[in-house]
Amino acid sequence: MDFTVLIDRTLPGPGSALDRASRAVQAAVAKVTEAPAARPVVRVLHGNEVVGHPAHPAIVALPIGAWSLTAWHDARGAVTGNTRHDQVADAALRFGIAGAVVAVVTGLVQYPDTRDAARRETAVHSALNTIALGMYLTSAAMRSRGKRAPGRMIALGAMALVGSSGVLGGDISYRHGVGVRPQVLRDPDLPASDTSAEPLETSEARHS
Repeated sequence: MDFTVLIDRTLPGPGSALDRASRAVQAAVAKVTEAPAARPVVRVLHGNEVVGHPAHPAIVALPIGAWSLTAWHDARGAVTGNTRHDQVADAALRFGIAGAVVAVVTGLVQYPDTRDAARRETAVHSALNTIALGMYLTSAAMRSRGKRAPGRMIALGAMALVGSSGVLGGDISYRHGVGVRPQVLRDPDLPASDTSAEPLETSEARHS
């Protein structure tokens, strides 16, 4: 079975509690991002006018890379008992937390651009990432208190959530087209900041 079909069958549809919650959160985020005082900051966080595409896909590489390093050195530290691995794992975990905060913000400014199935899927993507971030914060706290073994296990569970969320993130971007500027297919000379064109209807799931 195509994994995208599994996603569509698993996630609740229109009128569900997920649908209502995602609408409410989207409205709250839009209220903040559309405020006149916030617009200059939102434009920078969105990324289109700075790098020519949304910043979120690039920023997420920071926490994912850092936490992958944490997982590797946690495993090496557990096997070898070398405290140097523990130090690197802890430093990478903290760096990942800092990067995740930036990733969350850059992702939120894209949330008002989603609709229908993409909005609901983005809500789940965001929830998984938020839970994972909370788990990494818990892991960092436990490590600082000398409870390294449970801290490692919590971080490993968080890594699994990040992986699952990443799959959804790819689907949101490449199938639903959130953050993609479909107008360049009609006019490649349009500036990156121009998002006025109507999106191309490339995914039935987008409107389900």
